[in-house]
Parts: sequence; structure tokens; C-alpha cells
Amino acid sequence: IPFNKRPIFIGILLSDASLQRVNKEGDARLQFKQKYSQFEYLYSVFFLLSHYCSKGPVVNKVSLQKKTFYALSFTTRSLPCITELYNLFYPHGKKIIPLNIYELLTWEALVHWIQGDGTYSSGITIQTQSFTIEEMVLLVNVLIIKFQLECTIHTQGKYKVIYIRSKSIKKNLHFLLPFIHPTMLYKFKGPQYKLEYKYPTIE
Repeated sequence: IPFNKRPIFIGILLSDASLQRVNKEGDARLQFKQKYSQFEYLYSVFFLLSHYCSKGPVVNKVSLQKKTFYALSFTTRSLPCITELYNLFYPHGKKIIPLNIYELLTWEALVHWIQGDGTYSSGITIQTQSFTIEEMVLLVNVLIIKFQLECTIHTQGKYKVIYIRSKSIKKNLHFLLPFIHPTMLYKFKGPQYKLEYKYPTIE
């Protein structure tokens, strides 16, 4: 994977992307899904990674507790370069945080991670429920040491999440801004920056 594409893969894999192998002998593929209201962000990622795909995003319909929800997703082709990521993130078939995440995580990757799993409330909370406490400690150490971000592990209900302090975000915003999609700025600066939708969406 080219150096300029790798942060995108790493960032979305830390959030909502998943990797699958159809069979043990075949190569892996990546799927990235977002709720329909975030279709502009999903399409921006798709256009960056379209070289790896054979078709465009599709609409997914999900029924949950008698309610219908819509999402958009795209899937890459099964490729050897995606298999390399699979071996890093799924060494035993379940997603983990690679031990070399310090080298893999960049400002651009961090932005994609937050755009997928972050929420803003005085600071940024990153939903990390699928990670073990050891993996979260590793991620927090990387955020502190590599990016000088002030962050801690918080309890949210019965889950643990990573919290980045607002002052720390403001101090480093100039590193983040070049990679933030305009429709996602509110996840870094607050709900007052949430844009009105320019296009009709599925209800």
C-alpha cells in the first residue's frame, strides 16, 4: 500500500472498517460502513481508495428493535496488500491493535479514527469498546508520547473509552485540520460546527 494511502487504511481500521478472508487460501478484503447521514465522509474515503474497489458504495438496510436504519458501505477487492493488513490486525481471526501501532498511527490516521468513532463533548471521546484494556493503554501511550495529546481512559456505562482533553485538541488542531472532512469538523470542535445537509437523505 503506498505511503500516502496507508494512514487512511489504518485510521478506518481503528474505527469502523473490517477485514475478511473468504477462505484461508485467498486474499483479504476490506469493508467500510458508515451511517447514512455520514455519506459525504464515506464517499470521500471511497474516492481515495477507489483504486482498490471494483464497484461503488451500496446502501444497507438494517432492522433493529422494530426500527429501520440505513447505512452506506463499500468493499475492496481481495488483494495481497489488504492481506498484509489482515495479518497485522487479524493474526488469529479477530481484530487486535498491532504492537507496532506507534509506527502506523499518524495525524491523518488519527483524524480518520476520530471521524469514525469520535464524539465531542468538552473533549473528544473515542469509542473503544471492542479493544482490551491492554490495547487501550497502548493506544493512550502512543497518543501521549507521539502526539503530545492529554488523554485518559474513562468509564462509559460498562465500557471503557479514550478521552482526549479539549485543550489538547486545540493546541494540536493545526496538525489535524488538513485531513478533516468539512462535514466532520464538529467531532473536533463541537456541535456548533455541524453542517446542514445539502442533499436529501433517507429517513
